[in-house]
Amino acid sequence: MKSENKYWEFTEEEMHYFGHRLRRIRALINLPERRVKKGDIGGWVSDSAEISGLAWVYDEAKVYENARITDSAEVSGSALVYGSAWVAGSARVREYAGVSGKARIYGSAQVYGCSEVLDKACIYGSAQVYGFARIYDKAQIYDQARVAGSARVYGSARVYGLARVGGTAGVYDGAEIFSSARVEMQTHVMTLTSIGSEDATVNLVRTEDGHYLQVGCWEGTAYNLMEEVYRRSGRYEKWLRDETVKQQWIEEYQALEMLAMKRVTAWEKARGAENRGQVGG
Repeated sequence: MKSENKYWEFTEEEMHYFGHRLRRIRALINLPERRVKKGDIGGWVSDSAEISGLAWVYDEAKVYENARITDSAEVSGSALVYGSAWVAGSARVREYAGVSGKARIYGSAQVYGCSEVLDKACIYGSAQVYGFARIYDKAQIYDQARVAGSARVYGSARVYGLARVGGTAGVYDGAEIFSSARVEMQTHVMTLTSIGSEDATVNLVRTEDGHYLQVGCWEGTAYNLMEEVYRRSGRYEKWLRDETVKQQWIEEYQALEMLAMKRVTAWEKARGAENRGQVGG
């Protein structure tokens, strides 16, 4: 028992799980917020793990290695939390979910289903990760975002706001999926790097009723990209230094506009077909 806990103890019941000795825990006091009474048996915990605050481990859930469950967090079902993972706040990890590495789950976030969060990924706010989704590397899911299905979010990607990522979608590198984005397959997001005057990262993302285009710090749509480019080209000093470089940047943005419009047109056609199918059904 890593911390000086007074509200639970180990029982005599033990098991060995992939080389780790785990023991059942038992409540020493009533924990009404956790729906636990004195004497109730909890899940499986190793000597090296930390269960503190008013956190609890239920059912067949297993917490081992240097994992920490703190504050009012709960781990239940057959969930696994191990490595140096940390579940805090009022977060919930349940069902068959796995959290490992140096992953952090906090706030009121939920990780469930058969999903996995690992490496240095963070899930927080009111975000939810479920289904068979996999979040890894340094990816972040927060606010009220949802990641489900067989989606993968990795690299330094961020999903936030009211965004929804599902299906077989992959979101990676420096992609940012936010607002009302709806990404359900690989072609619903396009990420490019080193574009134009700022060597900017570009994110083109399908939303519930349209799309958004993010070029560096600028956000708009494919329809008003060139309007912004021409506005800047006649105003900002860096655009006025070298006419050849200026023309190169303009051509790069024109190529981006053409590529983005092709993708947006395909999305709109697919959305129209979906809507007709719903009406017909």
